[in-house]
Amino acid sequence: MNKILSIIISIAVSGTNLFAGSGDGGCSGSHLINKGEYRSKVESAFKEREHLAQNRKDKLFNVFGSGLSLQQQEALKFLFAYMPLSDLANYNGDFFLANANIALKTRKESTWGKDIPEDIFLHYVLPFRIVNEDVDSFRIAYYDEIQGRVKGMDATDAALEINHWCNEKVTYGTISGGNTGPVSTILSAQGRCGMEAIFAVASLRTAGIPARWVHTPSLPWEHDYADHAWVEVWINGKWYYMGAGEPEPVLDWAWFTEPARRAMLVYTLSFGAKYGQENTTECYRTFSFVNNLSKYAVTKQICVKVLDTNNVPVKDALVEYMLYVHAYFSALAEVPTDEFGISRFETGLGDLLIWARKGADFNFKKVSVYDIDTLNLILNLKPADNGFQEFDLVIPILRAPLKGPAAELITANTKRINEENMIRQAYIDSWMKPEEAANLAKELGSDPEIVKDIISRSMGNYKNTASFLTHTPVSDRSLAINLLKQVSDQDLRTTKEEVFADHLNNVIRFENTHGAYDYELYSKYVLNPSIADDNARIVAWRKYLFESMPAGFRQDAINDPSILIKYVNNNIVITPEDSEQYYNNSPKGVDELKVSDSLSRDIYFVALCRSLGIPSRLDNDYVPQFYFKNEWHYVWDAGKNQLIPGKGFIRFSSSEKNPVPKYFHHFTIAHFENGRYNTLFNIMDIANFKDELALAPGHYMLVTGNRMDDGKILSTLSFFELKENEHKAIDIKLRKDVSPEEILGTIDLNIKISLPDKSGITFKSIADKGIVLAWIDPDKEPTKHLFNDLPLLKSELDSWGGYFIFLSCQSEASNNFKLESIKGLPANSLSSVDIDSKILQEITKCDSLSDIHYPFLVLTDKNGNIILKSEGYAIGIGEQILQKSDK
Repeated sequence: MNKILSIIISIAVSGTNLFAGSGDGGCSGSHLINKGEYRSKVESAFKEREHLAQNRKDKLFNVFGSGLSLQQQEALKFLFAYMPLSDLANYNGDFFLANANIALKTRKESTWGKDIPEDIFLHYVLPFRIVNEDVDSFRIAYYDEIQGRVKGMDATDAALEINHWCNEKVTYGTISGGNTGPVSTILSAQGRCGMEAIFAVASLRTAGIPARWVHTPSLPWEHDYADHAWVEVWINGKWYYMGAGEPEPVLDWAWFTEPARRAMLVYTLSFGAKYGQENTTECYRTFSFVNNLSKYAVTKQICVKVLDTNNVPVKDALVEYMLYVHAYFSALAEVPTDEFGISRFETGLGDLLIWARKGADFNFKKVSVYDIDTLNLILNLKPADNGFQEFDLVIPILRAPLKGPAAELITANTKRINEENMIRQAYIDSWMKPEEAANLAKELGSDPEIVKDIISRSMGNYKNTASFLTHTPVSDRSLAINLLKQVSDQDLRTTKEEVFADHLNNVIRFENTHGAYDYELYSKYVLNPSIADDNARIVAWRKYLFESMPAGFRQDAINDPSILIKYVNNNIVITPEDSEQYYNNSPKGVDELKVSDSLSRDIYFVALCRSLGIPSRLDNDYVPQFYFKNEWHYVWDAGKNQLIPGKGFIRFSSSEKNPVPKYFHHFTIAHFENGRYNTLFNIMDIANFKDELALAPGHYMLVTGNRMDDGKILSTLSFFELKENEHKAIDIKLRKDVSPEEILGTIDLNIKISLPDKSGITFKSIADKGIVLAWIDPDKEPTKHLFNDLPLLKSELDSWGGYFIFLSCQSEASNNFKLESIKGLPANSLSSVDIDSKILQEITKCDSLSDIHYPFLVLTDKNGNIILKSEGYAIGIGEQILQKSDK
């Protein structure tokens, strides 16, 4: 076992000594949960969980026999009662006790712990899981370091200090894969906003500060709606927010403050039964969604009344409050109707599509929340064979900006951030370098380019991948490298050496498959330990699963893999609970617990096949398949002995040029099931279509959207039916803005700027096609998004031929910025410094440039007329540039 796990076990076993007096506040008989009614609810939920997990009772519940205090017992019961199924399957009681002990210790010893109400502590300090990350031993590993960082501080200063600590460890990066645990995120030194928020919440809870992961699917960034995640902390009876690992000098301030004021939903996930007066929108067995929007934006509660065709109120109809994002309508919340047929939802003042359904009956309507209080919907619609609707959708209005922190606080904070960036960069610089990876390849006798790629993608986990290769016998090294080539970037960043070794040492060798398939199939669907990529991390399951099956059964399954279908259906119970969140059980966990959600069950089936040398996979719709006698076979759907139905075929095309429509950006399709159209997520862009798309027969809805630079979306809904064996052609057409071009200002083309090579140019000398001027703050997430966005349309922007001038103001961060470090920018990209921000001041006419949100971008035509402005976080800015330059 690794060192951290051994620490966990020692803490759990000796918990009453190591945390002497910490588990019960010095009173061995005092309750952690003092409200008897809620304690009874927890006890009842725990008993249900205990019964559900009886097949792992020795590993999970024996921990209660170790002389625990009453508070330790109640803390553990709360965790067991409301943890997702995967935690019951994948972890042991010792791990849960170690985490509970730390939470109890921080409550007793921190200066703020005594003031934390029990409901806040139970929901936002005690749980070690934040959302849907891979849980790890972060609290145990980093407890001392975090406590040392905040010693002697009050809660406010401690929260701000921990955010600085987080920035030392992790920065924003658009890395692939699902949400990693905090230890893995530190190892990679970067993560998406959701990962950063998970890491920050875990850090705050380790200090005993109540914290929660906050998310919105609906922040109206310039030109688009998109999601974002951050952190809220509870201090002295109130929730405050801050950007995760993006330190500011005060609470309730972040670079996303302004767009958050125009959001349509901000929510958090709260584990445990509903407790207190929080605005809960949806409640499930183990968690609830809490609507936090009113903290950020002007809100309004809308009321939807659902009626049948006889005008009788419909109870338990499902009403979805849907927002247009990424060319489909995403449900912000699904709120059932009461006995009066009423559903209520608090939201922002923009436009929504309201969809009500019960059974196969439905109705929908686009509404402007600002203008409506109550909406009546009669469930009288059926799926249409041929229909068309147009919607103009607008975002909430922009309000007067809020005043930020004082300039001297910002200056001091910026200095600290620069120091933290250097600390983090020093860690990154310690990773194995390309020349060292090449030397490793030479020692291994392997291809240097392949080894360098593997080590590079491993990031801070390079020690595990390098050690795995080094410790692999010479005879198996090519197979080991092939294994590492198969796995995802996330798995290379997070997987331990011993896990890779399990899959290498226990895989059926290709030479023992007796020519049943080729080596490519073997590599992808037998050797490969990754099964569902983002939905399941790699763990050691190959040796365990192989040995769990009797020898005679193993051979029978190899001769007829369909035997495994019956084996799985007879041994694994599917439970619908927890299906709202994808915390996948590991294959080993499914086998031990014998209870699973359907996706984890399917991953388990694939793992069983691969452990026997049978190629197996999940298709694009996550339906399991196995390869036998030269063809792929679908596993019967959900054990119901019903084969997957036949297919119809669609071919997409479009005459649109600027830009070419992209799936999940300009259009999506959705399949009608149970009264709603479910968006299909595994579709390629039109530009990549070479063959027809095979889909299940049925009714479909095509959604298109073209977002204007003022945020308005010109959307269409088109309905059609696809029959079995039908071949249908669909032409994607986007609605156009026919309004005349608006001139937003002008810029003096005679202005001369200096380039890094000390030469100088005037804007006029490069203005033939137009110019993009972008003032950047290289250290902040919005500018990083700009640099991620432009490469997506590099070829189109290069064809346009306009120049991009990236301007920075004189600061330590901007002075260290090198444009050549950004990969994939348009060919005509230059950088310069706007000395004293004179050019920016001339364009904006702002009294104070402190009110500017970076990146600030303008597009001019060849005459210097400004035809596009963008400020702050700007998704899809490359597309907006192309659309404006094409007019």
